[in-house]
Amino acid sequence: MMHRFVVVGICLLAVSALQGAETLFLGPTHLRVSEEGEFSRVDNTPKQAPFDNLWAYRYYPVEKKLTGLGVKVAIADSGISSHPEFNGKQIVGQDFTLSGGLTDLKNHGTGVAGIIGARGLRFTGVAPAASLLIYKIDDGSRLIGPQAAANAINTILAYNEQNPQDKITVINLSYGVSGGGYAALTQAINRAHDSGITIVSPAGNFGFPGVFYPANLSTVIAVSALGADGKSIYPNSAYGPEIEFIAPGDRIYTASADGGYTLMSGTSPAAGFVSAAAALAVEGLKKQLGRYPTAAEVKEALKKAAAKIPGLPDIAQGNGMIDVQKLERQFVNEK
Repeated sequence: MMHRFVVVGICLLAVSALQGAETLFLGPTHLRVSEEGEFSRVDNTPKQAPFDNLWAYRYYPVEKKLTGLGVKVAIADSGISSHPEFNGKQIVGQDFTLSGGLTDLKNHGTGVAGIIGARGLRFTGVAPAASLLIYKIDDGSRLIGPQAAANAINTILAYNEQNPQDKITVINLSYGVSGGGYAALTQAINRAHDSGITIVSPAGNFGFPGVFYPANLSTVIAVSALGADGKSIYPNSAYGPEIEFIAPGDRIYTASADGGYTLMSGTSPAAGFVSAAAALAVEGLKKQLGRYPTAAEVKEALKKAAAKIPGLPDIAQGNGMIDVQKLERQFVNEK
C-alpha cells in the first residue's frame, strides 16, 4: 500500500546570530521579535510635523530699516500686563472701565501689544520701536460699551491737539459688534480719521459674511484673519466687501498676561499686524513728506505694499497681505 505524504505550509524563522542584533523585522506585518523571542507591533504611523509657533512672523522679517521709531500707537483693548517683552518701553495710558488700572484681566490687549511692539526676547513685534499707549476699554467682563471706546478716542484727539509735534497716529481699536452702530463712537472715529489718525479694527470672529461695526465704517481699516496654512481664511473670521487687508490670525505666538507666552487666534491679532504695518508706513511717510501723513496716505502706502493671496476672493482679503519689505522700499533707498 502506497502512503502519500502532504507537506502543510511549514514556515521556518531564522533569527540573526550576529552579535548585537536586537530585533528582526518581519516585513509588511509590522511585527518584530526580540532576542528573547517576544513579538511586538511596530508603530509606523507617520508623525505630524510640529506646529511652527512663529509662522506668522516669518512674513515680517526682523531685519528691516523701518521699525516704528518715533511713532505712537494707541491700543484700545483690555489693557496690558507687565511682561519681559515690554521691558525698556515707557508704556502709559488710561483706564476707561471701572477696573481701576491698566492691568489686562482678559489676556487680550497684552497679546495685541506683543504683536505690535515686542522687543525680541522670544519673538519680535512688527514695529518694535513704536511707542505703545494703552487705552483700556474692556475690563474682561464681556460688557464692553461703545461709550468707553468713544471716550478713549476723544481723549486721544485731545492729546493730539495739545501735542501737535508728538501725535498719536495709529489706533488699534479692538472693539466690534454685529449689526448696528453707536453715534458717539462713529463721530469720534470720523473725527480721528479726518485729523490724520489711522484706525484699524478686527472684522469679527463669527465666521460668516458681515464685517462688524466699527470695522465696517469707511474711516476704519477692516482686517480679516489668515489661517496658519497661509492659503485660506481663518475659519472664524468674518468677511465682506469692507475688508481692506488680511493678516495672520491663527494660533499667533505672543505675550500673555501672566508674563509668559500664548497662542492667540482671531481677527484681533490680525488687526495687530496691520496696525504695526501702519506704524511703519507713518514712519516712512513722515520722513519722506516732512510732516505727519494723512490716514488716506497711510492706507494708500499699505495698499501699494499688499499682494493678494491666490484663490481667496476679494471679500475675504481685500487688498491682500501687506509685505513690509515692499512697504519699506517705498521710503528707503538702497545704496
